[in-house]
Amino acid sequence: MGERLTVELEDIGSTSWWAGILTVLTSQYGSRLLRFVARSNGRSLYTSDTFTSPRSYRDGPPEETYSPGMRQALDRLLEDLARDGWEQTGKGEHPWSLVFERGQRQGL
Repeated sequence: MGERLTVELEDIGSTSWWAGILTVLTSQYGSRLLRFVARSNGRSLYTSDTFTSPRSYRDGPPEETYSPGMRQALDRLLEDLARDGWEQTGKGEHPWSLVFERGQRQGL
């Protein structure tokens, strides 16, 4: 049976209480630290590099214009997925809302 994973946007500060404290202490004032995560069955299998985005845009999705490094982080994650045999099979509402599948289990 094939495997399936989805790419999601994750606010690192929301992953745990200590991550929230660290992001407040290490990020620029008014910024949040984000990354892309590829998950399968609730498990994070891949993570991208981090990038910052202004907190004032919290209600809307980040854009490269005010979130420098966002496109590069996603591109690197997609390279990792392709290298490990994942093929894109679907796309959601956002540029990063992607679905991937691969036929046989490979080393993770």
